[in-house]
Amino acid sequence: MRVLLILLFLIAGLSYGQVNVYTTVKPIADIVSAITGSKVEYLIPPGVSPHIYELKASDLKKAYRSDLFIYIGTGEPRLTGLIESLPPERRIRIIDIRGLKLLGEEEEHHHDHEHHVHPALWLDPDNAVVIARYIENRLEKIDPENANTYRDNLRTFVRKTENIKNYGLKKFSGLKNKKFISYHYAWPYFTRAFGLEYAGVVEMGHGREPTPRHLLHLIKLIKRENIRAVFAAVQFYNSKYGELLKREAGVEIIFLDPFGIKMDYIQMMKYNIDRVYSGLSQ
Repeated sequence: MRVLLILLFLIAGLSYGQVNVYTTVKPIADIVSAITGSKVEYLIPPGVSPHIYELKASDLKKAYRSDLFIYIGTGEPRLTGLIESLPPERRIRIIDIRGLKLLGEEEEHHHDHEHHVHPALWLDPDNAVVIARYIENRLEKIDPENANTYRDNLRTFVRKTENIKNYGLKKFSGLKNKKFISYHYAWPYFTRAFGLEYAGVVEMGHGREPTPRHLLHLIKLIKRENIRAVFAAVQFYNSKYGELLKREAGVEIIFLDPFGIKMDYIQMMKYNIDRVYSGLSQ
């Protein structure tokens, strides 16, 4: 049945005229939208964990109809079959883009997570710029008639992204305590980009609940280092353990947004910078 669906979608063909771009996650769609100046659809609802989202037939249909399908290549629903059926010129695997500042194995081992997960790599503004430049180049090849528009929009996006990074660096530079604890390991690119120290994670992996021993370790760490906030996101959070940490360690749970549920990329970055600063400066 699945093979039949794939064949039907392929027969349906591609759209013509405006370049039809489809991505797996909203932050990448936002970056593309900044370049094209038009709305770009995405597969995974931003309020849902991409680790547990289940693909629907409509998702496959949109991907096959797209002129360019963009996916991260890690931490997403299994795209086996879909990716192999799309020719190379119609797909972009983000983690293969040269110039990205990816986490090394040593950093991933340190946090006891699956190798090469690269969580939310777009939260490093430098990576967002690299991604934008690469996608803009691919769009020019598909749609050379609008190359000047893409280039102008890219310059604007790069300027805004560099400004937001400088905004964050300046804001965090005066902090005395830069130790960052999150519920889910979604923020290593953010903390590295802004000179913060990732001190701990509540969840021990995708969907792996913390053990009593791990929780005790975190409580002791929080008290010893005088940490006042633990950062979470609605996509990855279990209030059972959040309430326990609030009660036993006296921390505040501050919610961030790694996907920009109701914000574009620049707005999302500013929102997270301000929220993190508020939590760390208490």
